[in-house]
Amino acid sequence: MAETNTVAPGVRSHSAPAGQVAYRRMLLVFGALAAIAAAAHLFLALTAPNEFTQVESIIASQSRVLAAQGTLYYDLKSYPYTVCAYMPVFYLLQAGLSLLGLPLLLAGRLLGIASLAAILWLLWRTIELYTADRFAASTGLVLAGLTQLLLSWGTVAQSDMLAIALSFASFYFYARYRVLGQDTIPVAALFALAGLLTKQTVIAAPAAIFLLLLTHRPAKALQFAAITGGLGAAIVLGLNAAMDGRFLANTLYANLNPFAWYKFQQHLQFAAFTVPTLLLIVFLGARKAIRAGLGAPFFYFLCAALVFLGTCGKIGAGTNYRIESTIALILCSCLALHSLDFFPLFFRQSKSWITLLLLPVGIYAVQNLRFDVDNFLKESAYQREFSKQTAAVQPHLAGAKRVLSADTNVLIRTGRNLEVEPLIYRLLVEAGRIEPQPLSNDLRAAAFDRIVLYEDVSRPAGTDAEIPRLTPAQNAIIHGSYRLRAHIPGPYLDGLYLYEPRVNPLPPQGTP
Repeated sequence: MAETNTVAPGVRSHSAPAGQVAYRRMLLVFGALAAIAAAAHLFLALTAPNEFTQVESIIASQSRVLAAQGTLYYDLKSYPYTVCAYMPVFYLLQAGLSLLGLPLLLAGRLLGIASLAAILWLLWRTIELYTADRFAASTGLVLAGLTQLLLSWGTVAQSDMLAIALSFASFYFYARYRVLGQDTIPVAALFALAGLLTKQTVIAAPAAIFLLLLTHRPAKALQFAAITGGLGAAIVLGLNAAMDGRFLANTLYANLNPFAWYKFQQHLQFAAFTVPTLLLIVFLGARKAIRAGLGAPFFYFLCAALVFLGTCGKIGAGTNYRIESTIALILCSCLALHSLDFFPLFFRQSKSWITLLLLPVGIYAVQNLRFDVDNFLKESAYQREFSKQTAAVQPHLAGAKRVLSADTNVLIRTGRNLEVEPLIYRLLVEAGRIEPQPLSNDLRAAAFDRIVLYEDVSRPAGTDAEIPRLTPAQNAIIHGSYRLRAHIPGPYLDGLYLYEPRVNPLPPQGTP
């Protein structure tokens, strides 16, 4: 491993070469910009009364029922027709914080913010552990702090950031075993298990750790597998048995959304626009880093990339599916820079081509800073539009006992429970996992006092599979049993269409 000047950024040294002083100043400038961007996102998250994502409201609604009634994971054969798609840890923590008096969305966002802080700390510590290079570690911290993907998802009340923070902690403790020889494999296994009990798709770190251990310490691999896999399987099977099969029905069977090629293309196109700068650095430095004994993080990145490619094509997959692979990419790019001796060469103002790698680092930083500003302005505008929409909807829901809404934000803001989650409900009906008759019968009987949709049921429905809507047959029933009460503009699609029961219901159009 090449020696590197490890004077901490921000600590002045009268003997520091001009290149080192210049690089330190760049870190301070971009670090300050990252801090400003983070503060802006934190302010928005702590003050925004409306959802950032629909899943955020769905999880909050499910956590509210958990806090009030102690129930989670439904049988999908009766109301509420909603899937608790994730493992229990986040729900339990959000519900617990709400019982302490915190609003549900705020409680979940605080969990995300704490998870983001943990990820940044773990990234900094992991790079420093592998390189003993404070400049490499500080570069990783600044790049991650500027990454729009992390800032936006780190302030959302969803399970992703908490699950990844726990999983990344597992890899960090594995690194302490690998680099320092500490007996931290049991700790790594427990963190991996906690991550999997938060979101079942954070398998990249556990898989990488197990396979890496298997190559040089099979006994440790078995120990890791026994804790993570053995104990995890016992917990999952125990919960499933206690819930008469509802646990796996929600977290596994109902969570297998169909694959859509256009979703896969969308993710690859966006990744092709944001990833190549750091990926170039990884490509150029991977071989030298691996030869220097830094190969484990690169294998972790490979596993994370494969998990992303294997899951990003399903209906409903958002940019959150790229979070873990992005973190691993930043980690490996900093290890690659260190292995290529970028820092000492740059500090000496060398004419080597390696110093030109500052260009892709700078492009990534500036690119994400622009994304941060755009995202903040867009989310701020959406919050204003959501507030206007909710204020306009509330009078129409006054006195309504049962409300079926495709817009979950309205339900959260008005303190109502989610009876039907239209998107996942329709997908499960189309897959033959849910019988449509119970809901269709209630729609025909006008059992709901109000229905809130994203479309006018008198017009042909669109084909976008990700729009929360009921089946075409059920839309036809609504057209016969309900009348349009109001159309309220909003930030999503063409706003909201509010329906109320007809005085004299028309014959239903279509069959369930």
